[in-house]
Amino acid sequence: MSFIQALLIGLFGYCGAKWSVPLWGDMGGWWTVGRPLVAGMIIGIILGDVKTGIILGCAINSLYLGSITVGGVAANDINFAAYIGIPLAMTSGATVEEALTLAALLGALGVFVWNFVKIINVYWVHLMDRMIDEGKLDNAARVPILGNIFLFIFRFFPIFLACLLGPEAMTQLMNSIPPEASAIIGIFGGMLPLLGFAIILKTCVKKYYELVYFVFGFILFTSFNVSIIAILVVALVFALIDFRTSGSTTGGNAA
Repeated sequence: MSFIQALLIGLFGYCGAKWSVPLWGDMGGWWTVGRPLVAGMIIGIILGDVKTGIILGCAINSLYLGSITVGGVAANDINFAAYIGIPLAMTSGATVEEALTLAALLGALGVFVWNFVKIINVYWVHLMDRMIDEGKLDNAARVPILGNIFLFIFRFFPIFLACLLGPEAMTQLMNSIPPEASAIIGIFGGMLPLLGFAIILKTCVKKYYELVYFVFGFILFTSFNVSIIAILVVALVFALIDFRTSGSTTGGNAA
């Protein structure tokens, strides 16, 4: 990977971080560029292989489908998982399952970095309060810039250095893994997206028998090669029937 490629990936990684401001804050950053699917496309464009980037981005995105940030607390840092995991997997020729395993580890590591930045930025909050109390409003308005500088340091440089220096080490690591261990990683890596879907299903399914619908759709896709659009139409029909049936049973107006 070239210096410019690592630089661009690092910059997009910073822009897609939580609290980053260049892309209209969280709207264009964390919730758009920070998503693994979008990150995969961006990284694919930078590295010249959009298809592989999107495939890896989709796989990593499925791992974190049920991941939410409540009160500023996140279980995983999907930005680290995407902007370090995807380029390293692409440059080292890792499989999708191996990329998922790497992304899960990087996501957990990113949480430590994120929490460290939050701890440091607490100081700037108190500094801003003190300046406001002293009437130095212009200086207080500039304090958030300092917080974003620390975010840039701890977000851009790890991603940049990992992309610039990591591919060779990653390639050596992948080549040194025995076939048996690689097969085990593939099995567990292939199971990781199931966690994301399971969390989503847990919030969507009100009654356990409704899981039959998902199993039915899965069988249509895997065994009968039915297209996703056709499965969507069938799902909408089932949803309409279920809605009208439940509405009539509860005595509500289903019309």
